Amino acid sequence: MSEILQDIQRKLVFPIDFVGQRTTHKIVNGALFVGSIAACLVGFFTQSVGNLLYCFLAAYFTCLLAVLPSYSKYNKNRPEWVHPKIGN
Repeated sequence: MSEILQDIQRKLVFPIDFVGQRTTHKIVNGALFVGSIAACLVGFFTQSVGNLLYCFLAAYFTCLLAVLPSYSKYNKNRPEWVHPKIGN
């Protein structure tokens, strides 16, 4: 069972660099803010909590599609790691 979980964990790793993390953070915050406002307006004008939830879920899953896969634009600025000097 442990091997199966480790295999799933390896397949679910989406590496991105630090600049990509900042970009996805901005996208998530903006998209969820706009989605929340839109969902509140839809729920208010239709007087339906169900419509509010459906609208917010649509915004949430759209946000996930925008940032969850490791797109190449999130990996453009790979960090250069310092190599240790051995000796004097």
